[in-house]
Amino acid sequence: MTKEQEDWLTAELMDSMKLTEEKERTARRYIRRTVDRILIYCNREDLPDQLLNTAAQMTEDMMRADQEVKKEQAVASITRGDTAISYRDGRSSQQAAVNLMKNYEASLNRYKKMNLPKDKRE
Repeated sequence: MTKEQEDWLTAELMDSMKLTEEKERTARRYIRRTVDRILIYCNREDLPDQLLNTAAQMTEDMMRADQEVKKEQAVASITRGDTAISYRDGRSSQQAAVNLMKNYEASLNRYKKMNLPKDKRE
């Protein structure tokens, strides 16, 4: 990943997730992890520009799954008589984010390179 790609991914992530400047180091760490996973999965040394949006989305999902970014709890129900508010279980949304990570294989397969054996004569 080039420095320009990392800077673009960081700016994109910070904007889309409304992160503060204090979270920039964390965002960069998650971006490097995501790009490493993409490069390993695709057997590549470089990150094609076409995968930048996929990398940004995967990073968002990873941060949400790790609960690095606090999001508002979704309200499940509200009762007015004696006032009761119940919230949805956060574990189900976390599991949904983890499952979503598995759905990126279809996008990544297009950029996957074959891992051919090296010729020992070279």
